[in-house]
Amino acid sequence: MLEVSALSSHYGRIQALAGIDLTVQDAELVALVGANGAGKSTLLRAISGVQPASGKIIFDGRNIAADSPERRVRSGIVQVPEGRQVFGPLSVEDNLRLGAYTRTRAESDAELERVYAMFPALKERRRQAAGLLSGGQQQMLAMGRGLMAKPRLLLLDEPSMGLAPRLVEDIFAKVRALKEARTTIFLVDQNARAALSVADRGYVLETGRVVLAGSGAELLADEKVRQAYLGL
Repeated sequence: MLEVSALSSHYGRIQALAGIDLTVQDAELVALVGANGAGKSTLLRAISGVQPASGKIIFDGRNIAADSPERRVRSGIVQVPEGRQVFGPLSVEDNLRLGAYTRTRAESDAELERVYAMFPALKERRRQAAGLLSGGQQQMLAMGRGLMAKPRLLLLDEPSMGLAPRLVEDIFAKVRALKEARTTIFLVDQNARAALSVADRGYVLETGRVVLAGSGAELLADEKVRQAYLGL
């Protein structure tokens, strides 16, 4: 579904990504792990189109590197951003419907029911201002908003950031449910153990370069990964 080739990106004179090559297959969950500042979020932003980059981004057989972010959303690439970034003064339901701006009202209604079925707490608070939700509820809202667009490729950026351990378990349970429903997911998370445990495959990023790749189980067992990212 996705093939990234020789992808590079800069912040001014600083090179954030240097010749990234990776793939994501249909219905696959691929995890990207690495230290803070390795370029993980930059890579997701480059794929979704909000970060300038050079190289090829082949999505469903077409190079989308020159496409606007909006066109990429319409083609099926949807990013759930780091830090949730919900619209605090708007209601939960309004936040969700904003995720379906490319869809008809009927499609939006149908997706809303699916999101509420996955996240019952959101339905209970659908009239509440999003800014009043807990951190875990806001993360569920951000994920639900992404799902409202009916993504063919869901980019999840740090979904467990800042959450208590129990809430991290809840979020990764939802990620597993999406995987079981054959949603194609490219996941970035600082919790390398949790991310690789749920992943079909993974990549390790260091200073803007892919340094390791393999199945989730292989990377969990790799001594370098265990020492650098799992604290073992």
